Amino acid sequence: MAFQEDFKPDYSGVPSQALDAVRMRSAQLTHSLRRLRDELAKAELPQWYSLQSQLNVTLSQLMSLTSNMQHFQDVLDSTVVYPLPNFPTTSHEGLLTTLLRKRNIPEVDEWIKSAREASDLDTGSLDIKDITKSLNDDKEISKWALETFVEEFEKHNYKGFHTRQDNGPVDDIEMEGLPAGKNPVKPFDVEDVLRYTYKGEITGEEQTQENDAAMVID
Repeated sequence: MAFQEDFKPDYSGVPSQALDAVRMRSAQLTHSLRRLRDELAKAELPQWYSLQSQLNVTLSQLMSLTSNMQHFQDVLDSTVVYPLPNFPTTSHEGLLTTLLRKRNIPEVDEWIKSAREASDLDTGSLDIKDITKSLNDDKEISKWALETFVEEFEKHNYKGFHTRQDNGPVDDIEMEGLPAGKNPVKPFDVEDVLRYTYKGEITGEEQTQENDAAMVID
């Protein structure tokens, strides 16, 4: 995991203090509102002093949240909210939790592990500059290999059994071994095959082919 630890993202620009303070106060207020809602939804209402106590706690937490938001107003106004307010948090709560998690999901860890193994780099002994240089060299080699492949591909004719160099000029191309064309002539027509299968009738063309075959056998 050394390679992954060396390339940790930079969170220095993230207003973590403001976000943590607002998140904590919001969580407390949400919990109190949910509890108050559950109390009011019961068939038998609780005692008035219990509701008043819960309401006072909720109002206190609301004031605390408002105070925190006013204190960090400048930071919060310049912060881009993710996801956007129109994100369907209720129906996609699982996706939202996955997007906001700080640790990689197991699939991403597997991708990082396989990429590190495929790179064949000793991340324990190499520094960042050496690793970056090696990756850039791989990109250059991949670019050269792709260009070479395209050049070699253009030199060959993959529609027959001969290369363009073997074929020579267009006038000297031998048709032996090359495909007949885009629309080759079918040996039998579908209607003729069905007619012979059900009625035993042989068309004139098929009769000629049969006679030619008989002459060859003789």
